[in-house]
Amino acid sequence: MADEIKHEQVDEEATNIDESTPTDESLKTDEPKGVDSKHIPYDRFKAKVDEANALKEKLAEFENAQAEAERKKLEEQNEYKTLYEQALEQAEQAKQEALTTKKSALLSSAGYGEEQANHLLKLIDGETDEEIAESLVELQKAFPVAQDNYGDPSAFNGEKAKPKTVDGEEVGRNAVSRVLHKIRL
Repeated sequence: MADEIKHEQVDEEATNIDESTPTDESLKTDEPKGVDSKHIPYDRFKAKVDEANALKEKLAEFENAQAEAERKKLEEQNEYKTLYEQALEQAEQAKQEALTTKKSALLSSAGYGEEQANHLLKLIDGETDEEIAESLVELQKAFPVAQDNYGDPSAFNGEKAKPKTVDGEEVGRNAVSRVLHKIRL
């Protein structure tokens, strides 16, 4: 009995060893050593993206700090007129960006693709909603929206003209008329 217990323990240890140790086949890779894969490992890609984002944040912080230092310097020198002009310039830029975004969104909602919208953006005039809407209507008349739905010229494609629907009475009339013409009473 003691021999059976020892034998079972030895078998369990042998199976544990086989399961836990990797085989030489599982360690093999398809690519030869020293040759880089065409694919970038996700961890490396993520690290580079995180590094780029961190650098962008540092650049934004640096630019904000520079702008703040410039503003404080001008305040110390009582150059409020220059500060006022800078604030007006920034407000005008923000207004233009918002207007451009609004026009782009209207073009996209009208059915124009991204590339078309970028080209046609310059042709929309106006700064109020009414002026922009009128300009968009005129633009749509001159440059219709490209339509992607078309009929395949092959038969039974479903996009071409479909046959008229026929009810049961019409089918019956046609059948009777065919039979009566053959009989000739």
